[in-house]
Amino acid sequence: MNSSLKVKIIGLMALFMCCLVAVLSYVSVSGTLQRGEVRLHEYQDMLYKQKTDNMKNLVESISSTASLMSEEEAKQFVRNTRYGSDGYFLVINTNGSMAVHIDRALEGQALSSIKDAENNAFLLKLLEQCKEKGEGTVQYVWMKPGSTKTESKLSYGKTVGKWNWIVVTGVYLDDVETAVHKEENYIQQEIWHTVERYLLISAFALVLIIAVAGFFINRYITQPLAGAITKVNTYAAKMDETVTNQASFSIELSSSVSEISATMEEFSSSGILITNHSQGVADSATQTLQRTRQGVAEVEALMEKMKEIYSDNQVNIQEIVALGHRSKEVNKIMEFINNIANQTRLIAFNAALEAASAGDAGKRFGVVALEIRRLADSVMESTKEIETKINEIVAAVSRQVVASEKNTKGIEDGMSYSERTVSIIYDIENAADQTTDAVRQIVLSIQQQQTAGEQVLTALRQIKQGTNDNTAMIQQTKTISKELAKLAEELERVVDNGKKVAADQASS
Repeated sequence: MNSSLKVKIIGLMALFMCCLVAVLSYVSVSGTLQRGEVRLHEYQDMLYKQKTDNMKNLVESISSTASLMSEEEAKQFVRNTRYGSDGYFLVINTNGSMAVHIDRALEGQALSSIKDAENNAFLLKLLEQCKEKGEGTVQYVWMKPGSTKTESKLSYGKTVGKWNWIVVTGVYLDDVETAVHKEENYIQQEIWHTVERYLLISAFALVLIIAVAGFFINRYITQPLAGAITKVNTYAAKMDETVTNQASFSIELSSSVSEISATMEEFSSSGILITNHSQGVADSATQTLQRTRQGVAEVEALMEKMKEIYSDNQVNIQEIVALGHRSKEVNKIMEFINNIANQTRLIAFNAALEAASAGDAGKRFGVVALEIRRLADSVMESTKEIETKINEIVAAVSRQVVASEKNTKGIEDGMSYSERTVSIIYDIENAADQTTDAVRQIVLSIQQQQTAGEQVLTALRQIKQGTNDNTAMIQQTKTISKELAKLAEELERVVDNGKKVAADQASS
């Protein structure tokens, strides 16, 4: 981490404050602008009203004076009357023509022909208002005397009923525009003053937030984080010790399972050979029974099934206990196989006696029975070797279970053991003591022995697969413990950086 956690948190808080101040500033400035626009329009309307009221008073004054004169005298009076620097009066007829104007060339012209600089017949608009309301105003663009450019002008007219006149006067609005422009500049200055106030408030708030945030981060984050780092280091050390013990046991267990698997492969090959020989004997016995007897009772064989051994890959200690239980069950199977071999040997011995009592006709059968007895002895020796290996596995598992139980106290999550029981039920229905039934029992026993051997081999393969999975989980756990240790070191560096920043702030 290039920057400390404390600096990042303070930076986020400062960014949030800046955004908040920006929003408040925007709302305030927007409100000030809206109020300024309203005030500007009101100010402009007030100036227009003042202009209109002044013109109205002037028109009423000259109209009342002119009404006391004759029409010609009134016309001359209107032409000669001036006010201000450029103010004058004119008269239009209600029939739409110019009656009196200081420029006598315009008198008598139709109002539609008199247009401003923007080609608007503004006097016609004023005429319509006066006919409808008795008075009216119109704004237009006209050349200002003594100037080379046009200016905006406002005219007011009122109807005088004596001669169907409409007396009109107008004023230029350049002074109004100047006053409005000054007011607009004043409003803009108020807006800038508002922005400056918010900027000063923002700067003060940022400094205050940074100081307060530094104090609370050092007190409520940095110090508690140091205690958490110590706990993480302790937990990582205990986890690493447990993982090392489990890895060593997994290697030892995998080696033992490989040796047992090789022995079981040899046992399976021997079982196939015995089955082939026994099948030949069974065929011969069947042919003999077909000549001497009628009907052969069927022998129902109940196949033994061993429940599949599965491993719980999530918890290592449970897998170890399950492997131990599987090894014990395999030992039971070996005992059962040994019993079958003893029975096979006994049956072969009885078959040999029967063959001997049969005389020359039973010599061939006696040789086969002797061979079966030898193979049964070989099977018994193999099962003893397997039993020895299994006992070694059980002892190793027991040692590892004891070691794992000691390590369980150091790990809060713990490891739980699950037991799976593999039950193998073999029911053998003995037939009569006759030679044919004895042969069938031999064949059935050998087939059961081969099936049990295949089941044992399958169980051992599952045990080996579970061991491999357990080893992979151990490696993954070890990797996690290393990452946990690295995380603790990184947190410790963050805490050190936070303490340095706090010390620097305290010294400054």
